[in-house]
Amino acid sequence: MANSKERREARYQRRKSQREQKAQEAGGKSFEEVISFENLCRAGKACCNGARWKTSTINFETNLLAESLKTYNELHDGTRKFQGFRSFSTIEHGKRRDIDALSIQERAAQKCLCKNLLTQAYSRSFIYDNSASLAEKGMDFQLKRLKKHLHDHYRKYGTEGGIYQFDFKGYFGSLPHDKIKERARAKIKDDRLYALFCDFVDDFQKMKTADKTAEYKRGVWLGSEISQIIALDYASPIDHYVKDVRGIHGYGRYMDDGYAISNSLDELEDIKKNLYRLAEEMGIAMSDKKNIITPFRHHSFAFLKMRVTLEESGKVTMKLSRKSIKAMRRKLNIFRRWVDEGKLNPEDVFQSYQSWRAHAKRCNSYDTLRAMDEKFTGLFEAELAARKKRFPCTMKATKTAAGWIYRRHGLLGEEEKDR
Repeated sequence: MANSKERREARYQRRKSQREQKAQEAGGKSFEEVISFENLCRAGKACCNGARWKTSTINFETNLLAESLKTYNELHDGTRKFQGFRSFSTIEHGKRRDIDALSIQERAAQKCLCKNLLTQAYSRSFIYDNSASLAEKGMDFQLKRLKKHLHDHYRKYGTEGGIYQFDFKGYFGSLPHDKIKERARAKIKDDRLYALFCDFVDDFQKMKTADKTAEYKRGVWLGSEISQIIALDYASPIDHYVKDVRGIHGYGRYMDDGYAISNSLDELEDIKKNLYRLAEEMGIAMSDKKNIITPFRHHSFAFLKMRVTLEESGKVTMKLSRKSIKAMRRKLNIFRRWVDEGKLNPEDVFQSYQSWRAHAKRCNSYDTLRAMDEKFTGLFEAELAARKKRFPCTMKATKTAAGWIYRRHGLLGEEEKDR
């Protein structure tokens, strides 16, 4: 009769066997299953979402079947030739940024590989709180998890302890290609799919911003779907170290921004020291400026452009960072000038501001949002009045013969005052 130790070992072996079988099913798809004509059409269609104002997107979607068939034939015949990056520069907040952009044909091929193989094969090993670029996850999910972790901590320890936040230095640009491929080989079973994945990774070396003088190939493109899944996976050993080895409940990572919560500042110092060691072993570097430990008492901390505070009462408040507010105010002034000069369509301004508002609404910053809405409606009063639909904001909108009029709630117009 088996003793308890033997039964535990038997259960462990059964679970291990089940995990290996599921991993085989996730990464064991054939080239024909993944790179099918139907999958390429769906991936191409998905790439058009949110970019149908571009001429290249319009042309691609108009000839979607022909473009998908061409990509299908090239991938199956082994005649694919990388079209290269389209490089250009922009000025953002007074700082020059070099951009490398992929053609929509290349993005469709990458999306096809990700949607039908990589996401499932890679995400099986992710911790629950690794939350960027995955279905039903994202920034909202990560902020909710942070709130939950802070509330859980408060119920046990109050405001004792603090939070350790870490960030990597030039994360996407520093990922080593040899180790990326080594990790992929364990997940992608089909040789042709693995070869295609390696081709996509090698293409990143042709970016204008890539360091071609480095001894080893490094770096992936920030906007690529394959890059996103690579970046999520590459720091997984750090996730499992903090969650599994150190047993930290309050831990999460959003791409290259992570945090660990503990009631002991000494424990956080030890975790910080070990993460530096692990990062060095993995061939990436920590950012000294952004690796900080913040006590909860009488302090707040910034996470995902928000100022977060765990108050003595246990309430968690999240407010917009001052940098985000100042940046948006500058943008609105620039947009006003560009609209006047004919460089920008007013609807593009409305879409950009609405996107910022969606982020701002996540915070406890109603007064700030109202002040920004007041500035926005004042700057673009004529353009907003001419719209058919009301612009959703905190201002009171009234439909008149001259168009929409926006003003703060509780403020009366001149006609109403006279009455």
